Amino acid sequence: MKYKISVHDAQTHFLALEYIIDYVHQDTIYLQLPAWRPGRYEMQNYAKNIRCFDIVNEVGENIPYKKITKDKWQVDTRKASKIVVRYQYYANQYDAGASYVCGDFIYVNPVNCLMYVEGRMDEAYILELQAPSDYQIACQLPCDGHIITAKNFDNLADSPFIASASMHHYSFEVNCLANSNNQKSTIHFWFQGTPYTNMQQLIDETIAYTNEQITLFGELPCSHFHFLYHILPNPFRHGVEHADSTVISMGPNTDWLKSEFYDSFMAISSHELFHLWNVKRIRPSDMLPYDFTKENYSTLGYVYEGVTTYYGDIILLRSGVWNWQQYNDSFNGDLLKHYSNDGSRNYSVAESSFDTWLDGYVPGVPARKTSIYIEGMLAAFVADILIIFHSKGKYSLDNIMKDLYTHFAKNGKGYTEIDYCALLEKYAGISFEEYFTQLIWGKGHYQYWLEKVAVYIGCNIDYDGATLERLPNPTQHQNLIFDAWVKSRFVVNQ
Repeated sequence: MKYKISVHDAQTHFLALEYIIDYVHQDTIYLQLPAWRPGRYEMQNYAKNIRCFDIVNEVGENIPYKKITKDKWQVDTRKASKIVVRYQYYANQYDAGASYVCGDFIYVNPVNCLMYVEGRMDEAYILELQAPSDYQIACQLPCDGHIITAKNFDNLADSPFIASASMHHYSFEVNCLANSNNQKSTIHFWFQGTPYTNMQQLIDETIAYTNEQITLFGELPCSHFHFLYHILPNPFRHGVEHADSTVISMGPNTDWLKSEFYDSFMAISSHELFHLWNVKRIRPSDMLPYDFTKENYSTLGYVYEGVTTYYGDIILLRSGVWNWQQYNDSFNGDLLKHYSNDGSRNYSVAESSFDTWLDGYVPGVPARKTSIYIEGMLAAFVADILIIFHSKGKYSLDNIMKDLYTHFAKNGKGYTEIDYCALLEKYAGISFEEYFTQLIWGKGHYQYWLEKVAVYIGCNIDYDGATLERLPNPTQHQNLIFDAWVKSRFVVNQ
């Protein structure tokens, strides 16, 4: 399988694509374009961006075809052993999950615009980018000049790339095994746009939070990890996870020296790195494997997004990148979003996860739904403290995530809510039935649970100000639980 991609017209933002299919043996084949992308669990119908669709054989003769669904084509091969599918794609959406072409660079998320032959997804792909010779390519896949190779369609679809002559590239090493200096992995920064002025600070702090995540899971399961950063002139914040990379769009570029902007940049970077394990490898059984043609319903968004949102911030605190005030400011910002949304009284976080495919990424009907990010984060916060408190600091939510990675992901298994609940109960030593009944599947119970666990760590929830505050005179035991929470590996002795 081979793709050729070039710029048809940079001013109107159209890419030109050729999909070359060799070894055609069937009289009829079916071409499928993905209808959604992992990381955003809603139908996006990328076929709406295609024009000038045509199919020819090896000598340029037209091959008949007909469209049988919104994004699926039936092709009468007419005994051709090789066919070429040609079309143009409108690449004019500049965020972390779409594709964009202009006069200065090419940015492609293959899942948006590349199709596959039904029954042949597991074959290797070669992607040839026809671009100026001075363009570098930033991508998690192997690149030889302007040639990108992928082991199968899933691998290709999950591998966005930026091609540009103006990118800034930095790289550095981390230990890929916890507590071992014998093996290294390389972290790459690719900046399309203005990079941070103090690059050494950014590198040092990235190493710190990366090491903390590696300590949690035991390893970094890739030899290279790529941060593909788009630094925009306008206010923006968006990140998307991939197997060995992430794309993050942030702006405005004039705000680099503002602490709020930099803290937000670090939070989204830590969040997306955590996805390397949680959802790119630790995945609900409902999404293993992905089906690009239809909705992949799951009620576990509070794990794959909520837990990730929780850890994105707490990892920054544990690693020393953030102090308590920075973490508390971010937590309180999320708490305010929670209290500003009456949806948690009307719809559960599990139901809202299922409904991301319906209206999960737009405001929708007022107070109809919760957020798998915000309410999912608060549910993770509650679970973590419950485990720490009842195990006397011996265990935390870390143990659940590591088990999901070690016993499920590394064995090619998806997990279910039953699996997740069993692990919570195993490490906490208590029943989580009430937690799931009220907090995950229930409505309107967050205040009770947040107030309950806040006391365990010597804190108070101020509902008027939507803030988590330290008590003026916490007990020694509350301080021990607090330390176990923020340090993770501190054992409480009574």
